Amino acid sequence: MKCIFRSVLIIMASMMCLLLTTTNAFQHSAILTSNKINSRDMLSSSLKMGLLDGIFGPKTATASHILLKGANAEKRCEKIKQDVYMKALAGSGPNFDGVDAVRLMAAFGAAAKSKSTCPSKKDGGYLGTFKKGEMMPEFEKVAFEQPIGIIHGPVETEFGSHLIIITERE
Repeated sequence: MKCIFRSVLIIMASMMCLLLTTTNAFQHSAILTSNKINSRDMLSSSLKMGLLDGIFGPKTATASHILLKGANAEKRCEKIKQDVYMKALAGSGPNFDGVDAVRLMAAFGAAAKSKSTCPSKKDGGYLGTFKKGEMMPEFEKVAFEQPIGIIHGPVETEFGSHLIIITERE
C-alpha cells in the first residue's frame, strides 16, 4: 500500500512538473497566496498583486535565481526546474492544494547552492531587492512582468541561462 501511494505521488508530481514546464496557462493563472500557489481567486489576487503595476509599474522586485553556463545550460535548467518542483511537491499527500511556497523556496535555494555558477549561490541564489535598470533586460522582463512565486525560465542573458523566482514586487 505504501509503495502504491508513493508511486501515485511521484506520478502526480511528474504530471504537475510537466504541466508547469510545458504550458504558460498555469503560470499566468497561478498566484502566490498565503503559503500556497493557487489558481483560485485569480482576479482578486491579481488586483491585490498588481493593479497599480499596470498603470505605474512596480518600482522594485525581489528575486532569487540559478545561473548555469556552458554547453546544454538551457537543458540543464529545465531539469533543475523539474527537480525543484518534484522536491517541493514531495510529501504533499493525496489532498493536493498547490505547491507550498516555503517548500518551493527551500528546494530552489538548495538547488542554487549546489548547481548555480553565480556567487549568489552561497545565499541560495537570493539576489535581494533591485530596481529597474539594475539587471539585464531579459532578466528584468521576467522580474517585473511575470507572476510571483513561480519558477520562470530558462531565461537567456549574456551571462548564461537563469531560472528565476520572484518573491516580491513593490
